[in-house]
Amino acid sequence: MYGSGVPGGPPPAAPRPLWARLTAPPGPAEARLVERAGAAVLAVPGRYSVTYLVLGSQAILAADCGSNDDLDGVLAALEWLGRPASDLRYVIPTHLHMDHMMGLDALARRTGASVLLGRVAHQNVTAGRQLRWPPAWALLRAVGTYFQQGAPRPARSDFRAGLDFGFPWARNQFSAPLGPALDHGATLPDLPGWVLLATPGHADDAICLYHREARFLITGDMVRNFLGGEWNPLLADREQYRRSQDLLRTLQVETIFPGHGPLVEGPELIGRLRTYPFFVP
Repeated sequence: MYGSGVPGGPPPAAPRPLWARLTAPPGPAEARLVERAGAAVLAVPGRYSVTYLVLGSQAILAADCGSNDDLDGVLAALEWLGRPASDLRYVIPTHLHMDHMMGLDALARRTGASVLLGRVAHQNVTAGRQLRWPPAWALLRAVGTYFQQGAPRPARSDFRAGLDFGFPWARNQFSAPLGPALDHGATLPDLPGWVLLATPGHADDAICLYHREARFLITGDMVRNFLGGEWNPLLADREQYRRSQDLLRTLQVETIFPGHGPLVEGPELIGRLRTYPFFVP
């Protein structure tokens, strides 16, 4: 259904940065293909975050692409799957932060994909709606998480592209075709069973992607896995985040695809996510 790939072979190798191995006990993200109940997702670790390829028989969607340097890895993953690049029909950011979207427009242009956005992100891109970032004092947490991510060196390709995606000053103007806004509960085109969930808190425009039958949840930065699977302490709005947590607690989830770190797997996952004190990065 999803392409032959390399029989018995592993997905494309994942980066293994030393800092991530030392500071994040679960280790850096790994390339993984997970299939269940007719759904499949391939995790493709990148320079700053993880790109998730949501696989359907007729189309593929890429959730996040943090750097322009990640394009070759995504294209190699498609080749490993035995799928042409033209099967990548859609790209979507889980939120408009630079470490999740700087390479997304280039990936869409290179493959002919359309850009899908949740309602709030769509309003930012098309009408200039302002999005809040975590307050300056809270961004100090990002210093610790920078090392947990492996202290990635900024890519020259991102500087050459103008750093015009994901930063507070960025215009976030995609040159790839832009699809209609997707509201909470909307189904993903050509990907049966997948729905978009609006989950603000870490970012005003944050979304998750959920497949009920497969019990798959792609969380962006709603959840991370630096310390074994934890709620994200870096927030733009604590009350919105609490409501988003309450929403996710109503779901049956057995595989979490986090924005950073390896997959989190097992029964009743949402109830097992940890909350760490304020002094933990």
